[in-house]
Amino acid sequence: MLSTLLRSLKVLFITLGYAIGYRIRYLFNRDISFQQAAHDWAHSIVKHADITIDIIGKEYLTEKAVYIVNHRSSADIYVLLDFMPKESVFVYKHELLNHPLIGIALRMSPYIPVDRSSVKASAMSLLKAKSTLQSGQSIIIFPEGTWSYPPHDILPFKQGSLLMANKAGVPIIPIAMVGTETITRPDGLWIYSGKVTVHIGPPHLPDSHGKDQAEYMRNIMQELMNGIQ
Repeated sequence: MLSTLLRSLKVLFITLGYAIGYRIRYLFNRDISFQQAAHDWAHSIVKHADITIDIIGKEYLTEKAVYIVNHRSSADIYVLLDFMPKESVFVYKHELLNHPLIGIALRMSPYIPVDRSSVKASAMSLLKAKSTLQSGQSIIIFPEGTWSYPPHDILPFKQGSLLMANKAGVPIIPIAMVGTETITRPDGLWIYSGKVTVHIGPPHLPDSHGKDQAEYMRNIMQELMNGIQ
């Protein structure tokens, strides 16, 4: 228990240090990349929390794409940031902007909020995603829309990720992760050491963004996960 407490405090201080340092440099208009800072922060957490990441299919990370990932805990964020291309942009729920800590960082980031409160708001999110992809960056999205706890299967997909890829004409690359749920539990208070296994599948060009296509991609991700559980 003591080692878990010390590890969690270490992660907290690392996060505060990076957040304050970035904010100071941002205020003084120094040339700084949010994505580089986020990558460095994640790498530091993975290292100091003693998290091992085993990746299968890493060769598929070189392609510009919409990456769809299953979502099991808040640890998914820094695990993904540690190995994904620095140019990758997360898509997140608009409600997170109201979070007292996370919201501050998100407002300074190039990440894309998804607001489903109106057709206009959803269209704006889609346009920003399309522009991001056309600029050469990739997008990371959790198509389940919420956490799926084991031993449950992957939840049904929202169709937004398919729509983004379909409109921009880029492939979808599925990523299945197992083990992040042991790093950060549902209470989210403690950080544990452990191993995360990542299985990256080959790219798929969606021919539509309908429910059948969403279920097809969900089944592909489930197969990737079954192969590492």
